[in-house]
Amino acid sequence: MADLVPGVEVASQSGGMMLITLLYHDVVDEGEELLSGFAGPIAARYKLSRTEFAAHLEAVAAAARRPPVTSPTSAVNGTGEIPWILSFDDGGSTALSRIAGALEDRSWRGLFFITTGRIGTPGFLDAGQIRELHDRGHVIGAHSENHPPRMSALEPDLIREEWRRSCSTLATLLNTPVEIASVPGGYYSRGVAEAAAQVGIRALFTSEPTARPDQVGDCKILGRYTIRRGTPASVAAAIAAGATVPRLTQALSWKTKKLAKVVAGRRFIDASHLILRTLAKSS
Repeated sequence: MADLVPGVEVASQSGGMMLITLLYHDVVDEGEELLSGFAGPIAARYKLSRTEFAAHLEAVAAAARRPPVTSPTSAVNGTGEIPWILSFDDGGSTALSRIAGALEDRSWRGLFFITTGRIGTPGFLDAGQIRELHDRGHVIGAHSENHPPRMSALEPDLIREEWRRSCSTLATLLNTPVEIASVPGGYYSRGVAEAAAQVGIRALFTSEPTARPDQVGDCKILGRYTIRRGTPASVAAAIAAGATVPRLTQALSWKTKKLAKVVAGRRFIDASHLILRTLAKSS
């Protein structure tokens, strides 16, 4: 059994190894969108309210027959169930103030991926808060230095520098190597993975909805299922429990969106912002 993340193993199924990871971001109530994480209409789509998030945890706890994985011994229990993880991107301030405690109330821990260039800025965790998350048993990973809008479009040396600086900053802050990361914005490519592997990242989480790991060099590539504002708690719970239909539904939607990103490039981001601003004005 391969140890992909410190303290996390992947279950072996008849079709190969599998791991389900749910991807969340911030937890804010209406009118608090600037309280935590990145600003803007696209970022707001991924910010759940406290009521929503509580409902998600309740539904997931009821559907998944065991807690999210936090150690090799808890990852595989011989029943054939797929292990699952809760992950949180960006490093917004509610990671500590609202999310960590809610997980700990269930004796759960999560993976928190930090945009290191935003540490200590308004709406983001500061160094002491990141250390506190780590000390409380949560896993800290890199989410790039600057959260570039299209990481896969950068030159290889710039991608490598984003990973190197992010991992180095966190390693210094936590006094321990940081060898896990997640790709910002869903802009993954083989070049992004190769650059991650070159700086010592051994597990790279993407936004591609898949439970089957891939490998690029010495780096494991792990997909995730994205949870947005308005995603029914029952859907998150079904995914965590390993249900096939909601995972396939998200995978089909992802492939369509991925093609649009490739074809449109930067225009995809600009069009998304325009559409969301228009919808916000009309609501």
